Amino acid sequence: MNPDNNDILASLATDLEAYYEQLVPMYWQQLRTFVLRRTGSPQDAEDIVQEAFIRAYLALERYSVEQIQTLKVRQWLYKITWNVYCNYMGRSKAPPSVSLDVLEDDSLLEREDDRNEQPDLAFENVEQRQELEALVATLPAHYGEPVSLYYFDDLSHSEIAEILHQPLGTVKVYVRRGIRLLQKALTIQTN
Repeated sequence: MNPDNNDILASLATDLEAYYEQLVPMYWQQLRTFVLRRTGSPQDAEDIVQEAFIRAYLALERYSVEQIQTLKVRQWLYKITWNVYCNYMGRSKAPPSVSLDVLEDDSLLEREDDRNEQPDLAFENVEQRQELEALVATLPAHYGEPVSLYYFDDLSHSEIAEILHQPLGTVKVYVRRGIRLLQKALTIQTN
């Protein structure tokens, strides 16, 4: 966690109302992208993340100063968002799908200006990421979710274990096996 997050946690612990507004923009886009990758619907992703932040705020109101100051915010917010997402999908009739058209419009795929990178290379990188996300979406859920969280959301194995309520060893195995399945799929595609 960077020092800015520690400052916000200290501030949240003393004045939740005033500093919560600073916490939301720090994590909104990455949580939205996390959900969008799973739902394929920008509106559903917005709704789920909004609900997650509401739940987080309500939880923080009940936490002690010490609990807030020792909170692993990123992991905690992902866990809340994951639970809201699972509840939403449990109520939803339609199976989850990932639309590559929607992902093209997602700001996650917009790269920061890199003056040394050629536009065709930037486009190729976005295209490769979309193909990889589509391949990950074809994995069985017990492999796909940990792989996605590890590579696309940059979460550690222990953070994933906490979010998915699974043992650390299981998460490591699922990530490794998911990667092997992806490698096999890529080998088949190139042949």
